[in-house]
Amino acid sequence: MKKMERQHDTPRQDMMKAQSGFSLVELLTVIAIIGIVLAIATMNFKQWNDKYTVESYTKEIYSILMRARNDAANTNTQVRVTLAANLVTTHQDADGDGVVDAGEPTTPKPYPSFVLNSTVLGGLPTTIVFDRRGMTGNQQTLSVTGYSPNASPGVDCIVVAPTRINIGVMTGGACVQQ
Repeated sequence: MKKMERQHDTPRQDMMKAQSGFSLVELLTVIAIIGIVLAIATMNFKQWNDKYTVESYTKEIYSILMRARNDAANTNTQVRVTLAANLVTTHQDADGDGVVDAGEPTTPKPYPSFVLNSTVLGGLPTTIVFDRRGMTGNQQTLSVTGYSPNASPGVDCIVVAPTRINIGVMTGGACVQQ
């Protein structure tokens, strides 16, 4: 039997094996590129976060108003929605006296990040009263403010009219309905 002869690497092949891997310059270049991408993403994150938070708050307040209107008509009771700068409270007024009595359901919902504004004379706090038919005499425009100017949310205002509630975007001081 013939012995297996081991082939020895040439000095050039030994040198090539020792140099496999990444150089310091290559690693620094990759780290710099990752840093630039992260910096760009971080700059836009606040705008994106503001945009989606404002849209979420606006849609949630719209939903609260629609539910209050629906509850008033379905339960044949008066429902009051009180709006403050950072709080929306719903109160089902079973006896119609305008006073929160024990046993009448009240639901507060805080909005800590942004400010709620109203076009009603005197501003906030204000109360929207839905009568037993689900209609209101409180005509006003509500808007969510306090976000960064470049956020440009898809919706940031609500128009409350006697027979309907619409959602929209504040443009030039008016709520352009969607």
